[in-house]
Amino acid sequence: MGWLDGLFGGKKREDAKPALPFAHELPLGLRINGRVAFDTLTFRANPQAWTLRLPEGHQGIPCYGHIDLGGGHALHRFYLDDDAYLQISTANGQVEGIKAFVFNDTVNPANQAAFKRFIQESPHLGAASIEYAGRTWFREFGDDVAERVPPVVYDEVLYRHDPPRRDDDLTHYAMLYRREIPELERDEFLLITAEDYGPSEFVVTYALGIDLNTADLDIT
Repeated sequence: MGWLDGLFGGKKREDAKPALPFAHELPLGLRINGRVAFDTLTFRANPQAWTLRLPEGHQGIPCYGHIDLGGGHALHRFYLDDDAYLQISTANGQVEGIKAFVFNDTVNPANQAAFKRFIQESPHLGAASIEYAGRTWFREFGDDVAERVPPVVYDEVLYRHDPPRRDDDLTHYAMLYRREIPELERDEFLLITAEDYGPSEFVVTYALGIDLNTADLDIT
């Protein structure tokens, strides 16, 4: 490695890059200020089957979010220009899954008390099934027979700018729902998240998602 040669008196160090603020590698060559495009053929061919619509064309990546799930597992979220993000799940650095989510609705609780009531009482954060956007969605997390389970809680660190630097932190209270699309033999997801930016900034987001693979992505 050229920078090691320079450090230890070998080859002169050239074109040194600033150290990144995270120790881990980013998956699939994705990066802040990179670009990604989705293969949207299945949506254009079957628009009535889907609730979500993935953004068209190449999308810039102005923000990266890292969620450490422990035990070597992590979620990497690459936030895009058009209210969407690409999520890569990894285990010990190896890609285990790829999803894309598109933000569909945003709710702003009036205050911290209203935010806490949503987390503790809303059926959208734990009921076995819910109605949303004219469709029925079934809970993915927790006990299959429980009428309601508590949301999954995790922290996310956000990075922005060039070179990247740590820019924000937030806590998620989340629940993932799924529905089958039998005619396409595919699943569609609904991720409902109550986001605590603290001390007085709260938001609830509804994001629609889909499983992808690397063939569905054009990363530049």
